[in-house]
Amino acid sequence: MRYTDVPAPILFHPLKHHLGYIREFIKEQATAEEVTLIAQLQTIGSSQLDLYLGKLSTQQIAQETILYLESQHILEPEAYQLYLSNSEANYGLLTLSDGSKWVLRWGVVKGRHVHLHPARYSQHTIRVKANTLKTAVATLLALKRVSAAASDLSLINHARVQWLELAPIPTYLPEEGLGKMFNLLQQ
Repeated sequence: MRYTDVPAPILFHPLKHHLGYIREFIKEQATAEEVTLIAQLQTIGSSQLDLYLGKLSTQQIAQETILYLESQHILEPEAYQLYLSNSEANYGLLTLSDGSKWVLRWGVVKGRHVHLHPARYSQHTIRVKANTLKTAVATLLALKRVSAAASDLSLINHARVQWLELAPIPTYLPEEGLGKMFNLLQQ
């Protein structure tokens, strides 16, 4: 799925912000070409991000957002831009049916002016380092190609160095950041 798989005018990056989507991505992309996987993982970036852990699908999130914007008469680009400009920070905040909060920003992709991502520290959301998320996803994808365990430091470092162009890590502790991410992705 890419952002174009949710209805316009929503701009949403599920590989960066939706745990359920990421789990499916790992299952579906296990046999994809490495170069394709690497390119997709690079779109996650390198800073911190907010990851939605809730039960709403990407389609449900988009539909609820559209319904809200329609009910407020701010779905059209001009009205939406005016709505955002009325805020000091140029963003809006939306609460969805499961109690999660979502940030509404201006989207820069033509036809997708509603840029949507989970709000920081919202219900059903955790703050994650992008490189930790990318390492976990890349390792689990690499794991499908070899016989090893997700906690195998050599496999983790292969994914980091060869796929992500990141420095190797000296140790791996299952109860810390990367280990917690492996657990989330494998549930």
